Amino acid sequence: LNVIQQNLESGLALFEDKSFDTVILSQTLQTIHQTERILSEIARVGKECVVSFPNFGHWSHRLAVLQGRMPISKSLPYQWYDTPNIHLCTLADFECFCHERNYRIVERLVLHAGKPIKLLPNMRGSLAIFRISLIA
Repeated sequence: LNVIQQNLESGLALFEDKSFDTVILSQTLQTIHQTERILSEIARVGKECVVSFPNFGHWSHRLAVLQGRMPISKSLPYQWYDTPNIHLCTLADFECFCHERNYRIVERLVLHAGKPIKLLPNMRGSLAIFRISLIA
């Protein structure tokens, strides 16, 4: 397996359009500064993209906010003051983002404790995994 490590915030200019079948952005979306630009770049260099992120809409996160606290959980394990997470989103947020920017959601998988969640996924799922591509 060949791996190239570089700073995503600098972009992916060294790669040509559609030079990869699949580009994976695993639990990184919430930590990057230029979210829209980086998603555009991975969609440019990959025929498809797999994007995963912790779902801020999980019921335990909502409950913590209702109680006046920032959530801490297995998927969001940091205190508010030392978190690398700067953009928290829900399944619904990401789906809206994709729709507004012409990304096609090829597949969506929502998990909690490693198990697929079908019923009320935005409320019960702690991890979202999307397979997306640009609408041609």
